[in-house]
Amino acid sequence: MARIRGQAFLTTGQAEICAVVSQHLETARVCAAELDCSLYGDDIGCLAEGRPDAVLIETPHKAQDEIAVWALEEDLDLLIGGSLACSLASGTQIAEMAAQRGRIVEAGYQRRYDLAWEEIRRLIHSGVLGTPIMAVSMALWSPDPERWYYDQAASGGMPVTHMSYCYLNAIRWIMGVPETVTAMANRKVETGPGRVLEETCAACIGFENGAFASATASYARPEGMDDAETRFVCSEGGIQVHTDSITVFQHGTAKIRSFKSTCSPFIRQAQAFLQALEKREPANNPPEDALLDLRIGAAISLSAREKRTIFLRDGHRYDR
Repeated sequence: MARIRGQAFLTTGQAEICAVVSQHLETARVCAAELDCSLYGDDIGCLAEGRPDAVLIETPHKAQDEIAVWALEEDLDLLIGGSLACSLASGTQIAEMAAQRGRIVEAGYQRRYDLAWEEIRRLIHSGVLGTPIMAVSMALWSPDPERWYYDQAASGGMPVTHMSYCYLNAIRWIMGVPETVTAMANRKVETGPGRVLEETCAACIGFENGAFASATASYARPEGMDDAETRFVCSEGGIQVHTDSITVFQHGTAKIRSFKSTCSPFIRQAQAFLQALEKREPANNPPEDALLDLRIGAAISLSAREKRTIFLRDGHRYDR
């Protein structure tokens, strides 16, 4: 992801990579070469030597939080590759620091820059498909059990690391303000100590407009099995999401709209981030919004653990 996002910045023609740092020096060297950068290292101090205007963070979440705090203390702007942080407490700290220091911080949910998902949002918000009823999504993935994704402490848990990214963040962006969270979870494959608590999780998110989203995510993905395609159901139609297209159902017809040749959402996000730096205005994933994904993730874990519905308060707090 560091390479993908780094290349996206280079593709804009408006940015250069001035330093690359990795825990492993050889990884930093190879990545720097691919991104046309001569300065690399295995110590965060190397970033300061490059005199950057902003920092892109693509690391495990626990390290991500530490780097984000360091960058904000250095008065640098931030594009954080995934969720804002690995916990609500860390995310709140980052959001408060960004506000106090006047820094731009963007979370990495690139679907908000995907033209297909933008069109889904436009269609649903315009009301041409009637009133939103529900959204259904599934995200299966089989990460290496030895990687940080399976480490509860390093990742912050699967609802934050995987579920919010695929696809709860984008769905709530489309469906509106969430009010309730009900979830169930289990562990059946990797059950050792320190492993993620919610290896497989299903959550139902209720929105203030009466619609709801049903989302299932899992690290147990049978080889060769595809995800079920995301669907949005409204009172007068609906949308089914495919890899490079969407199908819009309305008035008894089904029309496919292709987005195969459109600009990469990573490039569009890089462009938006650079524009945000120039204007000193937030892009699509500012900290105050990204904090809601951490609150929902915490509510999912709490609901699954205590087997009860969690009530979100004004989209900002949840009932413990």
